[in-house]
Amino acid sequence: MAYYLLESIMFSIIRTGLDAANRDLAVISNNIANAGTNGFKKSEAQFEDLYHSQHNNSTEKATGMGVKTIKPRQSFSQGSLQATNGSLDLAIMGEGFFVLGQPLGRGLNVSPAERAFTRDGSFQLDRVGNLVNTDGLPLLGEGQVPINIPFLSAGTEENAIPELLTEISVDSEGEISATYGLDNTVKVGQIELADFVNEHGLKNIGNARFNQTPESGDPTFGRPKERTIGKIQAGFLEKSNTDITDEIILMLRTQQAFNGCGKMLQSEVDVTKKLSSR
Repeated sequence: MAYYLLESIMFSIIRTGLDAANRDLAVISNNIANAGTNGFKKSEAQFEDLYHSQHNNSTEKATGMGVKTIKPRQSFSQGSLQATNGSLDLAIMGEGFFVLGQPLGRGLNVSPAERAFTRDGSFQLDRVGNLVNTDGLPLLGEGQVPINIPFLSAGTEENAIPELLTEISVDSEGEISATYGLDNTVKVGQIELADFVNEHGLKNIGNARFNQTPESGDPTFGRPKERTIGKIQAGFLEKSNTDITDEIILMLRTQQAFNGCGKMLQSEVDVTKKLSSR
């Protein structure tokens, strides 16, 4: 009877190893699949050992009971910058996140739960001049309101005829300038970035976007180059920080661990069958 109990425990331990290896493979596969995604931040699978003790919960004489998976840890290291020469392709060099609001039409007031944060700086103008990302979410500027760039100038006393938008530029401090006609340049917006005390506590919601959580703390907003916030590099996009070579090596190691656990499980099944047939 004691032997069958021991076999049951062994099955449970080996199964936790299989689950851990499977989870690790899933995280690595997701990193590789998003190696070409702008602003993507790779994850690292995390594990904890399981113990069982009958001595006042002390681990000094505890018995190992396998392993369990915990929340993957995000790596927010800087990704490489790729030149695009697009005036609204923006990369952050240093700390900080672009702040995205909810789809336009829901009002200007955005609650903290509705904000999203990203390092993907691929933006463009929609048909009414709002600065939006590839999914149509507006980039928020000062006061956490969407940034709008008019296609026509308001006109001046010297030239009452509105002029067409001809050029947009963004400097390293996030100031957006628009040129109308030949040389009528005006400031039309200011980008603010968000910084967190614990960025590793952010919740990954996909598409290189994150939500704040109690672990991350509330964001601190500021202009680029203020305090610890990085600067804006216009004409560039930050690529994924995934290193394909490293991920493939990790995948091979994890596959070996998975195969090893599988062989151990098969051996336990064979032994149990032999004993059961006696």
